[in-house]
Amino acid sequence: MVLMKPFVYSRVLINIYINTQRCNLIRKYSAASRNHYDIAIAGGGMVGTTLACALGKNTKLCNLRILLLEASKEKTWSLPIKYSNRVVSVNPGTYNLLNDVDAWEYISSRRYATVKRLQVWDAISDASITFGDEKSSENVSYIVENDVLLAAVNEELKKIKNVDVVYGIKVKDYHLPEIDETIVQISIEDGTKYTCDLL
Repeated sequence: MVLMKPFVYSRVLINIYINTQRCNLIRKYSAASRNHYDIAIAGGGMVGTTLACALGKNTKLCNLRILLLEASKEKTWSLPIKYSNRVVSVNPGTYNLLNDVDAWEYISSRRYATVKRLQVWDAISDASITFGDEKSSENVSYIVENDVLLAAVNEELKKIKNVDVVYGIKVKDYHLPEIDETIVQISIEDGTKYTCDLL
């Protein structure tokens, strides 16, 4: 699973920054409403939480209000003795992203494995493809348990002041802007409503 390629990640941040700088009227609306955010992220899994962490730690976006909505309840996590079989293969680009948001230090102090060489072959022919070399000093990927990665980015997210995380709520409906509108409306099952510039 690849979270996001570095060049795509950079382009997304640049577009978010440009769009939010253009919308002075929306920014005034944002300041006037507690439930209005510049960016809302639906889903606090590995991708959503890492995105919230990356946006919140970006110095060019530090004045934006960011909301992360997660359906499951907040829970404390500790490293189990047994390894989980739910893992991701983190490529070097994603490794750099996790390193940039200071989450890799947490992962490396728990557990992960490096991969020097990958080989994929076909079951009914001699076709195969190989990545990397066992003798190389560079890693092709890093194998990390899903829970370890998620715990790492959650720990970093707690340190970010401009990101609010709301646990235990489910999105019932959302209304995307029409041609003459600029605000996204999000309805939660308990009746709470949020608005944002970017969902």
